[in-house]
Amino acid sequence: MESRAWMKAAVCWAPTSIAVVAWFPVVPVVIYADPRTQRWSVIHLGLELCAALPFQGRLFGVRKGTGELVQVYPQRRQYPVVARVPSVFGCPSFCRHYLVESGAHMLLVVQHRGLRRSEGWQPFAFALFLVNVHRRGLIPLGDLGDRALFLGKDRCLCVPAGKLPSISANSIYFTLPNHDPVVLHSLSSGTFERTSTFALIHDMKERIRPSVRPFTLADHLTTYCHHLEWSKGLMFHEYYIIPFSWKKLLGEMMLQDCEIRVPALGQDKLVGSFMSRKYYKLTTTGVTFALHWKSSHSGAVPKMLVLQQ
Repeated sequence: MESRAWMKAAVCWAPTSIAVVAWFPVVPVVIYADPRTQRWSVIHLGLELCAALPFQGRLFGVRKGTGELVQVYPQRRQYPVVARVPSVFGCPSFCRHYLVESGAHMLLVVQHRGLRRSEGWQPFAFALFLVNVHRRGLIPLGDLGDRALFLGKDRCLCVPAGKLPSISANSIYFTLPNHDPVVLHSLSSGTFERTSTFALIHDMKERIRPSVRPFTLADHLTTYCHHLEWSKGLMFHEYYIIPFSWKKLLGEMMLQDCEIRVPALGQDKLVGSFMSRKYYKLTTTGVTFALHWKSSHSGAVPKMLVLQQ
């Protein structure tokens, strides 16, 4: 049930088909549904994704802990491996992978710790690749030209910086889990800059200044890449971390996003076994449960409540 609360989904559209594909952060399973069926179907077992992107009617994803870029949908007997991230970046579990659509191309971004000697603060390094789906390979990219990337855990964007005032070209906007979370990385100079340092509205306890407005385009685009703040009309750089003393705001956020209702499943009867594993037919019991978060904005632990019998 906790995995359902943080599930992710994508719409795969093509001129001849459309489907919704969903995957989960804890349970290694991928499911899908299309207009021809009246139920969800399992498309893959044993597949856990750390990044995914619908592209040209298909869904591609990076297998968690492997660095393999695979085609998840349409369904095949075995998901084909499109490309593998080079091993020079170290263990894939210590890297972050992002898939971004740029025009008619798919980009793979690897955030890793293979730091080079340079002046100034350098939390991570980035490697960019153009994905060649047909030839099943990765083409290294040295720069982004006049484009800029916005990387987030929920969405990623590639925008033309020349048409958007205040957006830095050939740059990557990404986030860190700290007090001032937004960072701008220039691929041209190799520098890293904290962009939200002077926009902090609290000191982890009390408000120290009002909201710093007007917000920049970078603030809005970064917020769009993070669903929890964007869906509530809050700005990511101001509300990524919320002090426990702000009880009213925490309560409002929990009411909107931190409760889901799912029918309970009850064990019915044994229907078979395979390789020492037993399989049961499951039916709903009529009891509806809810997951409700009593903790902070991010990383909260759910509490299960019975809503109706």
